Amino acid sequence: MSQPVKVWDFAVRFFHWSQLLLIAGLWYTGEEGLMAQHQLLAYTLLALIVARIVWGFVGSDTARFSRFAATPLQALRYLRRPYPVTGHNPASFYMIMLLIALVLLQLITGLATFDNSYLTDGPLVSVLPSAWVDVASAIHKININVLLAAIAVHIVAAIWHSLRRHNVLWVMLSGKDSQAGDVSPGLKHAGWFFLLVALLLTSLYFWQGAKLMALL
Repeated sequence: MSQPVKVWDFAVRFFHWSQLLLIAGLWYTGEEGLMAQHQLLAYTLLALIVARIVWGFVGSDTARFSRFAATPLQALRYLRRPYPVTGHNPASFYMIMLLIALVLLQLITGLATFDNSYLTDGPLVSVLPSAWVDVASAIHKININVLLAAIAVHIVAAIWHSLRRHNVLWVMLSGKDSQAGDVSPGLKHAGWFFLLVALLLTSLYFWQGAKLMALL
């Protein structure tokens, strides 16, 4: 077995695992009616996912969407006969795009969701027609179940793949892959990613965060 090669930068790994924790926290706070905490977690996730999208165009080689974009035929061929891939495999491209779309839909509809309290209503509730707010609120309630189902499929697939083919869970934890070959992908310093996250969080704090923090 060849020596492990670093294939994931810290930005991608931090985003991956923190997103999982934030979604779990969002589900819990939403179920318990802890709306100030719920919105603070949502703004944190919004900052992270926007930064990840930007990193998908300007970040490390393995973080870039163009690196692992695949046609449906390539994805099907991979599923029929999986093989080790440096970074994301062809099939995971579609799951990643689905998860990003579902998370963004959840966050955007949350901004326009009515909560029976002017203090914790979504910030767009007061500026949108009531019919739009009703639609956004309905989508927000339905989409979380779709999102959780997609996450469950993703987790099961990752565990199965790790046990049977390629330990992608450990690779995402450690950043290193012993099946990547001898060529290391070009990785960029994660500091730029976290600087962008900090700027986004600061903007969101001055927009809505200060008001929510006062409710805690």
